[in-house]
This record gives sequence, structure tokens and C-alpha cells, in this order.
Amino acid sequence: MNDKNTNINQRTNHFYKLVWKEIKIPMRDGSFLAANLYQPDAEGQFPVLMTLGPYGKDIHYLNHTKFSHVFYSKVQDKSPLNTAGTPDPEFWVPQGYAVVRIDERGSNGSPGTLEVVAESLKDDYYDAIEWAGTQSWSNGKVGLLGFSYYAITQWSVAQEQPPHLACMVVWEGVPDLYADLIYAGGILNNGFLSVWWENNIMPRQYGKGIMPENELEKNRVDIMTCAKESPLRNEWWKKRSCDLDKVTVPFISAGNWFGSGLFSRGNIMGFKNASSKNKWLEMHIGSHFTEFYNEDSRAMQKQFLDYWLKGIETGLMNQPKVKIAMPRGGREFSWIYCDEYPLKNTNWTRYYLNASSLKLNKSIQTMESKVSYEGDRNKESAKWEIPMRKPFVIDEENCHRVIFKTSPLKHEMKLVGPMKLRVYVSSSTDDMDIFVTLRDISPDGKEVVNSGCYTADYPISQGWLRASLRRIDESRSTEYKPYYTFDKIEKLIPGEVYPLDIEIWDSAMVIEEGHTIVLEIGSQDQSGCSLMMHTSEERNWNSDVTIYTGSKYQSYLLLPEICN
Repeated sequence: MNDKNTNINQRTNHFYKLVWKEIKIPMRDGSFLAANLYQPDAEGQFPVLMTLGPYGKDIHYLNHTKFSHVFYSKVQDKSPLNTAGTPDPEFWVPQGYAVVRIDERGSNGSPGTLEVVAESLKDDYYDAIEWAGTQSWSNGKVGLLGFSYYAITQWSVAQEQPPHLACMVVWEGVPDLYADLIYAGGILNNGFLSVWWENNIMPRQYGKGIMPENELEKNRVDIMTCAKESPLRNEWWKKRSCDLDKVTVPFISAGNWFGSGLFSRGNIMGFKNASSKNKWLEMHIGSHFTEFYNEDSRAMQKQFLDYWLKGIETGLMNQPKVKIAMPRGGREFSWIYCDEYPLKNTNWTRYYLNASSLKLNKSIQTMESKVSYEGDRNKESAKWEIPMRKPFVIDEENCHRVIFKTSPLKHEMKLVGPMKLRVYVSSSTDDMDIFVTLRDISPDGKEVVNSGCYTADYPISQGWLRASLRRIDESRSTEYKPYYTFDKIEKLIPGEVYPLDIEIWDSAMVIEEGHTIVLEIGSQDQSGCSLMMHTSEERNWNSDVTIYTGSKYQSYLLLPEICN
């Protein structure tokens, strides 16, 4: 949101000395949450920055995951007090902020049952915010600032409208746990979920290393088991997700274009659907673990927080509501600014599939044709390592996919926004799991990949759909974005043709003249998915799929082309 020429870090610095201590924050049920309080060593009242999550208030950034050392070299904050996902006290306290970092119930120093994204989490967070807002050292204004899980918990508590919650910076975190993260397209994202639970959650359970394993097991709720027991968006999911109609607090929602299946859809849906009058959207690229801490990001955060928590006139209210990175591959990008999303100058363009030529054309296809690919009945993809590092090879012999291509572009193309595939298909079984990827291919046949959340080899975007969960909420859907209800299983009749609207997650890309757009459709996870792998036993492994195009089967790819 900020003007790069304005050094806002210098303009509002205070440079207070930092002191800190461990505290216990009382909860309404008589229990407590363990926390660290970092604050200026000075008289007066200060605004509060707060996080709540299960990763450990005392666990340094370098110890967050076994790969943290790779990202640590790229972050600006290298203080001994920095933990991944939370604001670094050694930056924020000298600026005149108190920082409260809280261990979620059942994790690290907070006793109780470990249940991530528990229904009770929003109550605990509410109590913590109200406690902080009424302390003698607080100015009564609490802001939430954090990424990943620490952003998910922000959405969760915001719907409860705690009186002392003044604003949020929701960085790469989702409001809808079902559709935005764990069951994107209705298919269980077991790859991410298993890695996350086993490496980031279980090792940090309260009592770990002290209590016997059988006691620890009794005191935790296994997220994978819960997810498998609730394959539809039922009350279990709704109680753990955010009702955006009830979110009224000012916020920035900062998402990552190259985080399909994880951290892009949720930030955009939060911005679009929250009731807040004062809200901003920022979409960046790059690693999930580094962008929160870079200089440009922190200046934007500070401009926003200084305005809402300190009352400083930072120019925030004169800034455009939407700030979007326009990537060109790798880490190359430029910023564009506007006040709406999708952009008002979007030209929604259909590219029709031709199953005979395997081409994508702008003209309607008159001749009916079809092409098929096989299911992954031998569960080949279940044997792939997580995260997936299999590179995309355009001319690879692969019976589990079909590739459609445009002709080489005659001019540069800018894509920004939602995308959709309308495809007519039939299955050899009573269901199918469809995987879709959109790619930018240079004239030498190599893919132009991008720096994303969990991989440096991310395509333009990806999408997924379990056909039996194809039902759409017409009142919430648009021509360019289907909104699935995920509440009813509707099995297929084998061999019968069905139209499916497949959401390809929002993205942005500048595709150069002479390049080719490739649409990959298949039965397996596809190159670039990284941790977002779908290989559980609940998958539809045996479905052979036929794609129909032309005549009465006008299958098409809808792209958001941007005019100057």
C-alpha cells in the first residue's frame, strides 16, 4: 500500500528499549494460556500486537522446520527472539508496540487438550485480546499480525468481534478450512496435512518429553482422523471456519499468487466477502517463510498498524485498496494498483478445447470429438515423495493426462484473477478426481516457473475437483468462479457425460509473445504441487476419464486477460 519512496520505518520510529517476561493469560474456564510479553522499557501505554498458535512462543525461526535454515538466510529479521509466523519483537517493540506471543491451548507451555483450529480457539483468542486491551501498559488497541496458522486464527477470532480488536494483518491464511486448505475441490490434501501435523504440531504438544506417550495421545485430537471422518463440509468444518459476514474490523489480507491449495484463495475470498468497510488486498509471490519479513512487506504492515493502532496519519486512507504483483517468471515481477478485484478492465476470454487436435482456440468448435486418459489404478502417484519434485516434461509419454495447447501467442498477454475450466467428461466409474494445471511454455519447450509458497517451480495455477461434489451454489457463483456447496455426494452414472465447472485458483502472469499456454488435465497430482498432494486411500484411483469437445460439448478454459 505504501509509496516505495517513503521510508515509513524512519518516519515513525521511536527506538524504545525492549524488555520481556513470561506471563499467564487467564481464560474464562479458569485455565490459562502461556505467553511471552515483549514491551518498551518506558512509562506509558502502548498498542499491542498479538499472535496465538501452536508452534511455540520460544522456538526460534531456525528450529521451525528442518528446512528453516534455507529460508533464514533470506529474511531480514535475524534476531534471537524471532519465531516463524510472528512479528519480531526486536523490530516492533522499539517502534512503540507491545508484542504478545501466545501458545495455543494444549501446545508448548499451555496446558489442555491439543486440538488445532479447535472450536474453542476463538473463545481463547477473544479472552486474550480483551485481557491485553485492559492492561495498564496497553492503550486499549490490539492488532493481530502473523502469517500461516497465525493468520488463520485471526479470521477465527475476528468473527467474534472482541471490543479491543482494532485491526488485523492476515498474511497467507485462510478463513474456510475445508475449501481453502484441507479439501480444496473436495479432495483430501493429505500430503500437506500429514507433514504439517507430524513435523510442526505433535512435537510441540504440552507435556512432550515429560508425559508418557499414552497420556499425550489421550490429550490430543488427531486432525487427519477428523478430516477423514468429515469428507463433506459439515458442522464440524463450519464451527472451525470463519463467518466472513461477521468480520467488520479493518484488515489487510495478504495472499500468495503461487500458493494454490494453500494460501491464495482464502486471502482473496476473505477480502471479497468480509463485511469490513476498511479492507485492503495484497497479492505477492515468493516463499511462504520469507515475504512477511522483507522490507517492503514490513513497511506496508507498519503504515497500516501505525494508522489504526497509534492514530498516526500515514497516508493509508489515500492508498489504493488492491496491490497486486504481476509476475514474469522466477522472482521477477512489478506491482500494479487498483481499487477493485477482479480488475475492472478484465476481458474474460474463452479458449475452447479441441479433443481432436488437442488445441485451445478462441473460436467455438463445431465438430464433436473426444480424448481419454487413464486413472491411476496402480497408485503410482502415491509412491511419490512428499513434497513432489517431479519436473514437468511436455512431451513425456503419460497415459494419466491430456495436454491442450494454444498456438504461440502473437502478443504479450497479462492474466490477473480467477480462472475456470468448463469441461464435459464421462467416467468409467461412479466418480472421478480431476487435476488441472495451467502452464506457460517458452519456445524452447521449457516451462516458465515461479517462486511460490513451497516451491520455486510453480506453474501459473492449479485446480482440483471430485466430480461427485460438483454441486454449485448458484447464488454465490459467478461466470468466472464456481462456488461448490461440498455438502452432498452425487455419484455419476458410468459412461454418461457431465459438464463440470472446475475452479482454477486465482493467479497472475505476464506471458511473453511467442510463448504457449498449456492446459494439463489428468488423474494424478501434477508438477508444481509440492506439499499439496492427494494420495490417501479415499482417492478415486480407478477412474478412466473421457473429455468431450465441440458441437453440444463446448468445453472451454476461461482466462482473465487484462487490457491496458
